[in-house]
Amino acid sequence: MIKTLLKKQMMESFSWLYQNRKTGKNRDTKGIITYVILYLFIFGSLGMVFFQFACTLCTPLISVNLGWLYFALMGLIAISLGVFGSVFNTYASLYKAKDNDLLLSMPVPTMYILTARLSGVYIMGFMYEIIVMVPTLIVWFMYADCNVAGIVFSILIPFIMSLFVLSLSCVLGWVVALVSSKLKNQKIVTVALCIVFFMGYYYVCGNAYTVIEKILVNPDGVGRAVKGILFPLYHMGLAAEGNIISMLIFTGIFAALFAIVYLILARSFIKLATANRGTAKVKYVRKKERETSPDSALLRKEFKRFFGSVNYMLNCGLGLIFMVIGAVVILVKQSALKEMLAQMEGYQDFVYLLVAACICMITSMNDMTAPSISLEGKNLWLIKSLPVTSKQILNAKLKMHLILTIVPTVLLVGCVEWVITPTVPFAVLILMVSCLFVILMAQLGLIANLKMPNFTWKDETVPIKQSAGVMIALFGGWVLVILLCVLYFLVRSIFTPLLYLGIVTALVFAVNFLMYRWLCTKGSELFDSF
Repeated sequence: MIKTLLKKQMMESFSWLYQNRKTGKNRDTKGIITYVILYLFIFGSLGMVFFQFACTLCTPLISVNLGWLYFALMGLIAISLGVFGSVFNTYASLYKAKDNDLLLSMPVPTMYILTARLSGVYIMGFMYEIIVMVPTLIVWFMYADCNVAGIVFSILIPFIMSLFVLSLSCVLGWVVALVSSKLKNQKIVTVALCIVFFMGYYYVCGNAYTVIEKILVNPDGVGRAVKGILFPLYHMGLAAEGNIISMLIFTGIFAALFAIVYLILARSFIKLATANRGTAKVKYVRKKERETSPDSALLRKEFKRFFGSVNYMLNCGLGLIFMVIGAVVILVKQSALKEMLAQMEGYQDFVYLLVAACICMITSMNDMTAPSISLEGKNLWLIKSLPVTSKQILNAKLKMHLILTIVPTVLLVGCVEWVITPTVPFAVLILMVSCLFVILMAQLGLIANLKMPNFTWKDETVPIKQSAGVMIALFGGWVLVILLCVLYFLVRSIFTPLLYLGIVTALVFAVNFLMYRWLCTKGSELFDSF
């Protein structure tokens, strides 16, 4: 029985690999091999980043007899990545699994069900953890003088460390489930947690070499801190050097933590699995619905669709967050930016042109219109049955994108111009070309989706993340900006930066006019034909 449950759990955990989410059917051998190669490439690329980090850290620490500190620090990174990769899987598979009621109604011991659920979480955390630990071990074996015990212990450490990742994921998954059950809008909570992770990730990446420098400048102080605060990781590092006593201590601590979490889950699993954490309790309040125009109703529908989907918000609207963060960072770092600009005496006009290009690239990260038509899915007939025209429907999707994007774009442009203080003509043109580029990207995404719609999806991630329209809208903006920059270098002897920016602004305006005219005529006719 336990073998069957484990097999079922593994099939669920790796369904993304062998099952086509678009059709719901299993992929053929060629499709599976393609996806395996793709994910190996992605994991390998991330692994190379951690390999370079490990190379920078390993040799200096080994030279001062602090090899254990290298292993402890890399282990801490691996645990953090493993927990992030598995915590939401814990929430979905352990606390919010759709087949919990079915399994509990069968003559199957709850311990078997719990063990199978935890095995999926363990594997998922281990997959993320080895992205860090495999490069860590390779560098360790390259530079460290390892004995037989050290080699064996080093290979065993990632498997034992995954027990702690599993324990921490279970606790944090329970916290996520508890918080979600108390809040009305759970999707906003999920988005907020993801944004916090992204901010932390980019902060760590941006300050990685500063952190390494501080560690290498004062390795003894860092070692004492790790030994005092992260006692199990201290012994994990010593175990990698071949210390048998430390290996027993490290294994015992992580095994004991897992045993405590497992016993608590075993006693409360039925209550957790059958708890209704779907929605928070909301008190009904009677209110009168306000009459609105058809255009306002369609626009409100688009906003509800956007803010009602975590995938939609994170994948198509993440640029909004980057624009706001960028505006704040520019104001905070304005003194450093002004010093940098002062050093580029005589090239200010070129800097203003480059700033306009950067802002346009950031705004192109928003592609809300690109999947908006496909997201109607099988309910497309509902919106087409309303007493509104296709032009009104398409305009509502455009307005949603523009309202959400124009405001942070103006904020970002205002902060940038406050710091770099361009001349009046440049200030006006930077603002104009940024806003016009937002309109261009909104219309490009909508046209791409009209040309390549997908209404047969079973999972909304298909039109949001895997559609050609989204790829065109996202990368099309970057390609366009790069081409315009290359074109400037080819004609810089003929046009000044100000004149070139003015020509680009006029060109984008003209293209916007033609695209909108197409949407109102042939685009509306194409939508009617669906």
